[in-house]
Amino acid sequence: MKKSKKYNPFRNLKHSYDGFQMALSEDTSFRVSCMQFVFGVLLATGLVVYFNWSGATWLILTASLFPMIIIECVNTSIEAVTDKASPERSHLAQKAKDIGSAAVLLTRFFIALCWITAIVLAV
Repeated sequence: MKKSKKYNPFRNLKHSYDGFQMALSEDTSFRVSCMQFVFGVLLATGLVVYFNWSGATWLILTASLFPMIIIECVNTSIEAVTDKASPERSHLAQKAKDIGSAAVLLTRFFIALCWITAIVLAV
């Protein structure tokens, strides 16, 4: 049995950083989601300042954007593993990719719902 290395939070942080960098450099959908995240934070900031809303509204609007990045990371990893495991066309590989894509879409619906609710409550 392989002996496991001693837990090192800094090594884990480096792996996380490397994964984020890989997703940014290799996956267009992830880059687009990151740009949408930045745009969303700027838009939320502008709305809060312009309408003089509370910081809580800004926090809700901004926090609702994080799942988009998280689910896009998961979807990117699903696609990478699927491509490695099944380089040829496969019904199951397509199913895995489509379900990952559906998760991204549902996350975007969730964000829209959060934004609509936060804006209606703030007005």
